[in-house]
Amino acid sequence: MHNEFMAFINDDETALQVQGWAEKQGFPADTIQRGGPELFASLLESDAPPKLALIDFDGQEQPIQLAARLVSLCGPASHLVALGSANDVTLYRSMMAAGLSDYLVKPVTPEILTQTMLSASQGEKGGAHGSHKDARIIVVMGVRGGVGASPVAANTAWLIAHNLKQKSALLDMDLQFGTSALALDIEPGHGLRDVVSSPQRVDGLMIAGALISESESFAVLSAEESIEDVIHVDAAAIAALLKEMKSTYNAVIIDMPRHMIATQKRILATAHEIVLVTEMSLVGIRDTLRIRTTLKGLGSTAKITQVATRVSASRPSAVDEAAFAKGTQAKIDFTLPDDHKNMTAANNAGKMLGALAPSAALTKAMLALAKSFLETPEDKAAAPKKSSGLLGGLFKSAAKEDAKK
Repeated sequence: MHNEFMAFINDDETALQVQGWAEKQGFPADTIQRGGPELFASLLESDAPPKLALIDFDGQEQPIQLAARLVSLCGPASHLVALGSANDVTLYRSMMAAGLSDYLVKPVTPEILTQTMLSASQGEKGGAHGSHKDARIIVVMGVRGGVGASPVAANTAWLIAHNLKQKSALLDMDLQFGTSALALDIEPGHGLRDVVSSPQRVDGLMIAGALISESESFAVLSAEESIEDVIHVDAAAIAALLKEMKSTYNAVIIDMPRHMIATQKRILATAHEIVLVTEMSLVGIRDTLRIRTTLKGLGSTAKITQVATRVSASRPSAVDEAAFAKGTQAKIDFTLPDDHKNMTAANNAGKMLGALAPSAALTKAMLALAKSFLETPEDKAAAPKKSSGLLGGLFKSAAKEDAKK
């Protein structure tokens, strides 16, 4: 799926109009697909969503429900514009309330397409979708095994709740070998497997049954399934899960094993932040660069944060920070000092570092990282507005041409 723009059109006349407009913008021919919301939803099962999508809702019996589903599948990084024949203000308002950026009435003109898409690419989503403060979705991933990504995810989630006094949830996506419940000395849940395999059934009640409350402000979703089973983690189910959790928590920390990159592209494309945990070594450079390249290919708008673990003067890293930054083409954002003594004690006691060793240097470094996860939405939103990118540039050029005419 194209990262910038796609259209899903039902009728021949509109398809020709949009196709001609898209060609002038420099988009490839297959940017325009023949089909409506169902085709778009099916493509989202395996591909990351585009930044902008034009979707034809003509002929749909339940357009509002379909619109809300597509918004939840695409996430906050995408802007969706509906297209239809009905000139109905009630339908328009319902579409906006579902989270769409706009609703266009057929027939469309190149001028209308240009202005609408430019507005959608630069503006915020309206309606109920943007009326509350959604949780920050943070994906924590080790670039290779044994670098300590799971402790980073668990400790930062705990610190957000207990030190920063914000509601947080920890989602451990390793359903067979995850360590979150063990690290927190709580019983693993029994409903997460049903949640991640049943996108049509996910609702607040189902999630509540799978959540384990560590405290009033901190909940955990984890499992300890049989290693003999083959477990399918449905991308649509995860999207539905996160949609339900967004309005309840200030932050949802996702502990994602790196082997799930291929099956969970949607999370990676729509998360607010992706934290790559690594050691400073040649292998760390290679795997960090590979993952960063993959994320770029997905069209992810997430902030990528690089965290180096187990840094110690007594045990020098294989490469220094400057060499690592040069090799990965990105600097180390946070350095977590090696603290084998406190980490061992915390693991054996089933406690987080903030509870066992609140004054330790590693705890303070984890707290600084946790604080960065909660940067205000206004701060994050300012970044893309500074540069409209390829799509904005194309739309601005088209707008200028239309103005000349």
